[in-house]
Amino acid sequence: MGTRRAARELALQALYQLDMAGEGDPAVPLFWSHADAERTTAERAEAERESAHAARGGSRAGVHPGRAAGAARTLDRRAQSARALDGPPDDEVQAFARELVDGVAAHRERIDALIAASAEHWRLPRLSRVDLSLLRLATFELLGRADIPASVTIDEAIEIARRFGSEDSPAFVNGVLDHIALVLGVKEKPKSPE
Repeated sequence: MGTRRAARELALQALYQLDMAGEGDPAVPLFWSHADAERTTAERAEAERESAHAARGGSRAGVHPGRAAGAARTLDRRAQSARALDGPPDDEVQAFARELVDGVAAHRERIDALIAASAEHWRLPRLSRVDLSLLRLATFELLGRADIPASVTIDEAIEIARRFGSEDSPAFVNGVLDHIALVLGVKEKPKSPE
């Protein structure tokens, strides 16, 4: 999983928690401190594993050094892959996630107005909390991150909706965000046949 996808998923979780707990609830600072502690613990454990491996000379007694090194590389790749998917967030992931959460908080009124106008026949309180949090996140990205193409923002939101939302979430998120992107002028309008 890419750094930005991981950050978006982390931001979604924080926004969802904010939506459920309400403003001023200590749960969100606790959420961020937990992410910091999780990262620190994982980094410390990794350093201890590397130190122990170096102290053993990188080889186990009775095992051919070449085979031991190959097995260690395979285990290292598996561990890195697992950390990339489910491990604690690194600094870059957390920085982008915090930017997204803070941006949504700072522009919430405008974001909600855009969503309400684009979610035809749906009032915000009736939306799934996951879908609403994801729409807020992606709408902020469309508003505040001109360096990220609208199509990338929308595609990422659709993929996250597949993972965290209901069966209908991806299509709903796609439709609402596509309309918002058109309203904001960040997505090219389809050309009419001549």
